[in-house]
Amino acid sequence: MDIIAPIITPFRSGKVDVETFINHAKNIMKKGVDALFVAGTTGLGPALSLEEREALLEVASSVTRRVIMQVGFLNVYDVLALVKYAEKFDIEAVASVPPYYFPGLSQRQVAKYFRELCAATSLPVYLYNYPAAVGRNVDAEMAKAIGCLKGVKDTNPDLAHTLAYKRLMPEIKAYKGSDSLVMASFAVGLDGVIVASANYIPDVLVKIRDAVLKGDVEKAKRLQFLINEILEVATPLGYNSSVYELVRIFQGYDPGEPRPPIYPLESEEREKLAKAVSRIKETLNKL
Repeated sequence: MDIIAPIITPFRSGKVDVETFINHAKNIMKKGVDALFVAGTTGLGPALSLEEREALLEVASSVTRRVIMQVGFLNVYDVLALVKYAEKFDIEAVASVPPYYFPGLSQRQVAKYFRELCAATSLPVYLYNYPAAVGRNVDAEMAKAIGCLKGVKDTNPDLAHTLAYKRLMPEIKAYKGSDSLVMASFAVGLDGVIVASANYIPDVLVKIRDAVLKGDVEKAKRLQFLINEILEVATPLGYNSSVYELVRIFQGYDPGEPRPPIYPLESEEREKLAKAVSRIKETLNKL
């Protein structure tokens, strides 16, 4: 069962900080992250240019072969260009959200989009299903009908929704994208998780996985509850922005900042977050 980080994209004065990206990737992989999910929601993929995404792919693949590159974008020609560029690197897969913004797309059109991706590359193609972000749900039945998908990242609070992909397509990789369901995802035997907390507490996720594998449900539950407490504080402040500050708090280095429309936390918000998680940090260190 994999722990995959939807790695943050560090910015300085609006530009991607490649050196910080590399250092952060190496740090979290050293602490237990198995693979990187690049240019996803946590990585602010929709706010990146094609050239920036290509640059991130190149540096990520220099750190590890285990890269899942999120290629979804509104401009399908950019999507296909990035897919082709990804073939230059020996990465694990490409992933894409379904076409978004245009609400009138039929299931046939969405399926055609993914089939075109599959036809354009020899790399495995994963579905990134995030209904809250894109306004469209590609459930297990539709994913199976597409016929060429090799994996799915399902960012959905319903665990049964994710399990349905494995039930209908047992051969694919199925990953949960919800920080609040890390323990549950391991317990039911999904292929792993792709969660933002892998950026700031990768070692805790390793402890949860180990506890589940050893049958220590109580320890896994205590750790999961502490993650949930972090989420309760960070989410109202804007979780994408908070992740950068949580990296600073838990990992002890400057991870850069997000890019608008995801704005950095204000000073009082940073103080509120730091104060709220200080006790949680102490407790996590003891477990």
